[in-house]
Amino acid sequence: MKSPTRLNFLPRKLKQKQLFVALGILAGAVLTSVSIFATGPNAEPTAPVEKAWPVSVTPAEPQTLKPSFSAFGRLESNRVAHLRSDLIARIEHVAVQEGDWVKQGDLLVQLDDRESKLLVLEREAELAQHKASLASMRNQFELEQLNKEHFASKLEVANAKLARHQDLMAERLIARGLLDEVKAQANQANIDYRAHQQQLANLPNEIAAHEARVAKASALLAKANLDLEKTRIRAPFAGPILAVLAATGDHSNLSMPLIEMADSQTFEVRVQIPENYAAEISTPGLQNNVLATTEAGHRLILTRLAAQVSKGQTGMGAFFSFRQAEADNTLLGRVFNLTVELPAQSNVIAVPVQSIYDNNRVYSVVDN
Repeated sequence: MKSPTRLNFLPRKLKQKQLFVALGILAGAVLTSVSIFATGPNAEPTAPVEKAWPVSVTPAEPQTLKPSFSAFGRLESNRVAHLRSDLIARIEHVAVQEGDWVKQGDLLVQLDDRESKLLVLEREAELAQHKASLASMRNQFELEQLNKEHFASKLEVANAKLARHQDLMAERLIARGLLDEVKAQANQANIDYRAHQQQLANLPNEIAAHEARVAKASALLAKANLDLEKTRIRAPFAGPILAVLAATGDHSNLSMPLIEMADSQTFEVRVQIPENYAAEISTPGLQNNVLATTEAGHRLILTRLAAQVSKGQTGMGAFFSFRQAEADNTLLGRVFNLTVELPAQSNVIAVPVQSIYDNNRVYSVVDN
């Protein structure tokens, strides 16, 4: 019974010993900290120093200056042609590719022209036939005019002969049958004279009808030549080829565009004008004095203002035009970084952007 009592006592004594050791370590740490703070140097307070702000100044002298601002513009063309043919024919040759620059009148697409050439030959033959008929009718008219005196003379002779025979018949010197024969000859001469007069009167109308046939044949020949010319699709103006939608072997039709191209003379840069400059640029008579300069040094002039604000934009649209020589070396859709210059204003002061606070305040220096 004594052994269990001793075993329970030993652990309890060990716990008391560990507690005393921990308390001793904690007391040593506290004493060390107190001695460090007690023997350390005392920090002297630092006097506050006001922060100095750098300030730059510039003389404010009124002068005549041109306001300017930077803007981005995109090159566009206000004339893009979708070339078609109103002939249904096989495409024989395509002479251009996308991106080519062409001159006015250059051949773009050649259609099969065999049927058109045959039609031209047919119309030429018809015209020649009608011209020959017209020439024959005019010759006949001239001949009938020459025969006019002959028929009149023939009628006069027949009437005179009839009058003599009637006198002889009254004196009973000739037979009745001879008078009837002479009377029949006089009647026939009268009929021939009247028929000639009628023919002479109708010939100008027939000549006019033949002239109309010649004119119609000439028009049909001109149309045939026009159709022949339509087999050759040519550039209506100088500019770049935007798209080639035709291929050799295809057949053209009325609804299929063959070539898309732009007119280089209508190239212009569309620029969005900031709101704070829109009212000034819209002033009547001021537009022709607004210029823009590209990063490459090309000069552009304001030609017109947009009639409406584009979708997704907030500013007014303005169009600046290139000179022709500069437009020939540019690509549609290209974006330019422009410096837009407004007309000069007098009695104004130029200040750096950094000097403007809250977009409406500038500080001036007084007595340094």
